[in-house]
Amino acid sequence: MTQTCNAPATPAVPAAPAAPSPAASDRSDPALRALLLSLGVAVFIVNLDSRAVAPLLPAIASELGLSIGRVGLLVSSYLLPYGLFQLAYGPLADRYGKLRVSAHALLIFSVGTALCGVGSSFTAMVAFRVLTGATGAALFPLALAFIGDTVPYARRQATIALLMASAGAAQAFGAGAGGLLAAVVSWRTVFPVIGALGGAAALALFLLQRRQPPAPAAPPGRRASALDALRAPGLRTLLVLVSVEGLLYIGGLSFLSGLLETRFGLGVLASGLVLSLSGVAQLAGARMLPLLVRRAGEGALLVSGGSLMAGGYLLAALAPVWALVGAACLMTGLGFTLCHSTLQTRATEAFPQARGTAVSLFAFSLFAGSGAGALLYAGAIDRFGYAAVFGAAGALLGAYTAVTARALRRRVAAAPAPAAPAAPDLA
Repeated sequence: MTQTCNAPATPAVPAAPAAPSPAASDRSDPALRALLLSLGVAVFIVNLDSRAVAPLLPAIASELGLSIGRVGLLVSSYLLPYGLFQLAYGPLADRYGKLRVSAHALLIFSVGTALCGVGSSFTAMVAFRVLTGATGAALFPLALAFIGDTVPYARRQATIALLMASAGAAQAFGAGAGGLLAAVVSWRTVFPVIGALGGAAALALFLLQRRQPPAPAAPPGRRASALDALRAPGLRTLLVLVSVEGLLYIGGLSFLSGLLETRFGLGVLASGLVLSLSGVAQLAGARMLPLLVRRAGEGALLVSGGSLMAGGYLLAALAPVWALVGAACLMTGLGFTLCHSTLQTRATEAFPQARGTAVSLFAFSLFAGSGAGALLYAGAIDRFGYAAVFGAAGALLGAYTAVTARALRRRVAAAPAPAAPAAPDLA
């Protein structure tokens, strides 16, 4: 998608557009449903791959004669390129097409994943994990951008729920499925199975994109760049908000396992099952999201979601029994779905001149904030303890919710968004 970049300055927080793009009106409902389903499956497979590796590490270390710390490189060698390459795919997709770039990236991802289970060289495995992280990074942000191109704003948050449901299902299902398959067959089987699933999804994307009508010709002019997107005040505001969300919520999530072990003596398996409740809640919240959007609106969802995240971390800080930490995981998982989906929806309209670039910047900001948050939580917990740190995080999430909700209300009061035209129910 290419358009001129001399549009008026974007408001502080982007509001709903007056009308969908022509492409959104021209696409047939069955074709669009099939594409959205294929993108949801692709997102599930990529998230499944990232979640399924963690329980395999002891078996890999035992077979290859390596330490757990050394084998842990399989995790970091995936996550680092996954975060960095978020920035690369937006401009590529805006130039060559979101579906085309997604399909090619998923195909390479599938081959790299399958090869991770072949051979005995740990160095080769690390190299293939770098490849899969770099290519898997394309799927979620480009799927969001595609939804922004094809789904009217009134239906967009409900449609984004499909992707969040896929990611939540993978989070809830991935670790258990990987561990079970490794126990029944072999850890080497996990990678080819995921690779085969990814290859089938890539083939579906290749076939479905050929059936789509060509996009309308772009008007002449210079292509909008990442710098142009960063000059848009609305996008800059969203990048800051999602970075703080990642820092406060995602940055601390994995440290709940340490709280469960230190305070209640839970082992690795029990802690993992408790933490998986967050993924279960994300999946349930994503399935409810279409109804909640219609009844409550995105402003109420953001306030409810942020309050649930804040309350969940406060509950974890004070919990006298481990079951309440499980309740905190349910609260924070549901809250993240409600809050983050609102920010995601706004991000798809923050800079439509280069929507792929804008959404990629949004995804990278979430990843960067999450990484910084993990470092801050680690240092703070060592110094102040779990109760103080999670209590402070809950209070800060409450303040974050108030600030973000005020920014949304101020934008709506300044320039009420016109109602979007009716569109098929795609969720």
